[in-house]
Amino acid sequence: MKTMNPQSLIQISCEYKESVIGITNYADMIVLDRENTIVAIRFGGYPETVLAMSDAIISGCSLKMFYQHEQIEIQSLQTKNYERKITRDGVYAESIYYRKDDTLQSLCVGLNKEDDKENDDETIDIKRNLYFFCENDDDLFDELDRKLAVPLIWDFQDYFISELKTRGLLQEMRVFCLWKEFRGYYMSVSSDEMEIAQILEDGLKNGDISIPKARNHNPVWEQITSFTKYLKIFGDQIVNRIKESFPPVYNPEEEPVCKELEEVNQFIIDHAGYSLFDAQLRAAEALKRCMEKDKLAFLVAECGTGKTKIGSAAIYAYQHSGLRRQRKNFNVVICPSHITGKWVRELHESIPNCFAQHVSSISDVDQLYRFYQSHDTTVYCILSKETARNGYMRQPVVRWNERRHSFVCPNCGNAIDFMVNEKILTDDCLDALAFRNENSRNHLCPNCGDPLWEALNPSDIRYEWVRIGGFGFVHRRFLGLGLAVSVNKEHSEKIKEVIQNPDGVFPVVGAYRRYPLSSYIKKKFHKIDALLIDELHQYSGESAQGQAMAELAGISKKVIGMTATLVNGYAKGMFYLLWRLKADLMILDNQRYDNSKAFCQQYGVIEEMYEVDLSNYNASSKATKRKIREKFLPGISPIVYSRFLMENAVFLSLTDMGKELPDYEEIPLPYRMRDDVLQEYRRIEQEYKSIMAKMPEIGNLITSSCMNLLSVYPDQPYDQKAIYVPLRKQKQGWDNEPLIVPQNIGNSSVFQPKDEDVIQLVERKIGEGGRVIIYTAWTRLDTQHKIQKWLIQKKIPTAILDKKIPTTKREAWVDKRVREGIKVLIVNPAIVETGLDLNAFTTLIFYNIAFNLYVFRQASRRSWRINQTATKVEVYMTYYADTIQQSALRLMASKLSAATVIEGNISEEGLAALSDCNDLTTQLAKELMKGVKENVTDLADSFKKMALIGNQKPMNSVQKAKQSSNQKQEPPKIFSPVTTQKSKKQIWSPKEIGQLDIFDLLAS
Repeated sequence: MKTMNPQSLIQISCEYKESVIGITNYADMIVLDRENTIVAIRFGGYPETVLAMSDAIISGCSLKMFYQHEQIEIQSLQTKNYERKITRDGVYAESIYYRKDDTLQSLCVGLNKEDDKENDDETIDIKRNLYFFCENDDDLFDELDRKLAVPLIWDFQDYFISELKTRGLLQEMRVFCLWKEFRGYYMSVSSDEMEIAQILEDGLKNGDISIPKARNHNPVWEQITSFTKYLKIFGDQIVNRIKESFPPVYNPEEEPVCKELEEVNQFIIDHAGYSLFDAQLRAAEALKRCMEKDKLAFLVAECGTGKTKIGSAAIYAYQHSGLRRQRKNFNVVICPSHITGKWVRELHESIPNCFAQHVSSISDVDQLYRFYQSHDTTVYCILSKETARNGYMRQPVVRWNERRHSFVCPNCGNAIDFMVNEKILTDDCLDALAFRNENSRNHLCPNCGDPLWEALNPSDIRYEWVRIGGFGFVHRRFLGLGLAVSVNKEHSEKIKEVIQNPDGVFPVVGAYRRYPLSSYIKKKFHKIDALLIDELHQYSGESAQGQAMAELAGISKKVIGMTATLVNGYAKGMFYLLWRLKADLMILDNQRYDNSKAFCQQYGVIEEMYEVDLSNYNASSKATKRKIREKFLPGISPIVYSRFLMENAVFLSLTDMGKELPDYEEIPLPYRMRDDVLQEYRRIEQEYKSIMAKMPEIGNLITSSCMNLLSVYPDQPYDQKAIYVPLRKQKQGWDNEPLIVPQNIGNSSVFQPKDEDVIQLVERKIGEGGRVIIYTAWTRLDTQHKIQKWLIQKKIPTAILDKKIPTTKREAWVDKRVREGIKVLIVNPAIVETGLDLNAFTTLIFYNIAFNLYVFRQASRRSWRINQTATKVEVYMTYYADTIQQSALRLMASKLSAATVIEGNISEEGLAALSDCNDLTTQLAKELMKGVKENVTDLADSFKKMALIGNQKPMNSVQKAKQSSNQKQEPPKIFSPVTTQKSKKQIWSPKEIGQLDIFDLLAS
């Protein structure tokens, strides 16, 4: 750290009038607005004075600065929207503070009285403050373009900046900086940016600016009423402009694939008996060329397109072409555990002179590497994502201090105060619940910064904390709290066992002394030649498996990430993937790994809830507001594609294969509840509404439980648990007074309307010669065994695939059951989400749906593959009409359309869904409160838009024989699995790139 010289710096001081205490530090950079309020500052001094002054600035204070023999009175305002960083080096410390841009906000203000039924809420538009720091007007315009939603082009620069200053919208700030010259600007703009749009409209009307090559009074614009019509009219021009601006790295219509890929294809023909499709070879060529320019390449290909072969072929082609040709390479594959065997099998039949092996221990890794060293063969080390990061367990080290009545840090001895939920209605110490599982919040001591978790020693049999498998750690002194929040019967029984024997010994099952394989490979080998990441989307969160993938990617010379579902509809779903694989672009975009919120504000949607004091709201003063909650919501900007994926991503769909695929359709099936079930359902609904109206704080706590109850009750109107106030103490007399008690109607032997129709549908499909998969996502219901019992009674061979079957054996288990003659497979969709080909089953029925986009998209395509011989694959989604199930399914269709926008599948519905920014639970609750009822036909139409009908023509026996004998497929009629590179000659603003580059995908 470079120490500041006081003689050449700006002296700043802060004095407290109530005492004689004064603080003095020295700054080398200060930015002030017109009211002399601090916008940004960097100062240094002794650690104690730096910390004290930094806290004072955050809390709001008056200061004095001395600059060039002049004393200037300055101030800081209390705000939550700031960034602060303090660094320390011995006896010197340095602090950087600056105010951040505000997010989009609006307030809905209303009396909200029960007797005021026609009360109209008033929406207040809150202006947001934006700050710009730049060296010249070019940088300023680039920042304006990045932060404003109104589209800008470079031809507007001089006029736009001049008008902003003339109208007082862009105000220059005072900058005092001793080490660099720059300018600072401040802007206050409304959420709809109407004042910005007005500047551009005035300029166009007055002729001060003009859109390049625009034609006035073009009658064609009168015909355009939707985005789709715009594409039909100007599609060719847009495509031509894209081709000029973003030349493809590889154009399959003009260039052949390399000879190395021909070698791979011939090897597959000789050993597997079939040829790769031309589309697969071209996608592999595009990946290879991506790796020639960059370390990373993405393959976003639909389920069944053969990602395993495409990715491995691309790696082989890259490693054996030109000057890079080597005799052998050491490559690593990381994938879900149930498809490790599939990877070994497909690599041996696809890649010449290779050896692949699944490793599950350090000794396996060492043995495989010794084989690599002693043989002239390329080696593929197959790691399951579960074992790649499967290391030792960790346990909390905080100790309970009876005298201080709190948990204390073992290092500094200070109390640790974590509140699990500020609305919890209890007087007990809730800090014990904060240490159930390790996370970013409880990982470090907030006082000294030391870790609060350590490696769990299996031999330490007597310990303050007891680990309950699947639940987490509970403290022996606060076992009652753990029992209060436990919703699983098995967990509750284990906690009761500890309560009965508080001094007993409870060894931790699964606590071993072991080291993560990913960390071992990194430290032992330092470098590997290539890494193939299968099912890339499963590493998108803050998980240990994601960290394992990042470790291996960091030491790899080349990386290919493969997935069929890159986006889950949330901006945060891309945040960690981009940091782990494209950190350089994230840094250039001014993103920070510890600030996912900023990324979501820029590319996603965040809902911020405010509380307004109505007593202070009138025509002459602003309402006082306080932020009470914020959360991430569905929605991701297509600009993410242009900025982070365009130069590295290859997109491929089944329709690109040039093969007549079977028809594919997703069909929602609505049902009506029985009258007695419907009556009880409405009663539960009404009780929840009443609680929300009378006791909103309690209603918020039970919202999730009520939504779950209302979702499952139509399917199983019996054996449902009552809903209580969470963590309500017994002395308050609430434990024996449930808020909502669902009535038991019928039992497992009674058919519900959905049950009867599903059984009939299964019988009909089996009678037509097909097999059926029934997906049941809500495993806590008795659905699986109930349906199996009914089908067996009708002499229909049925099997249940559950999680007890080891992941590595599931594919073989299914094949064996099919050979034994089963007609129906009942399974949780999460179990067969990835990697498994279930071509034997051509009818897929979602009896109930867990609303996870990744799982739904993957599971619904298990049978729609390029090697599917059936003429049609149907996916049925069953639900009860006018219930939470119907609303959730409609929202799922919207989110599915939105998620596919990044992959190039654009429709008006998908684009509209991008602005539909509420998570599923909140949307269901809001729709329930408003009494919204959707039309069933609208829901069917929503899925109908995503159906693929008429892909396959009927074939006679001669055509079928000809198709089976032809190994080499005809070239696809329309295919463009290309990746593009940005033209260096043409400069585009980010907004313009974001609008155009999506159409590159439409060109295919």
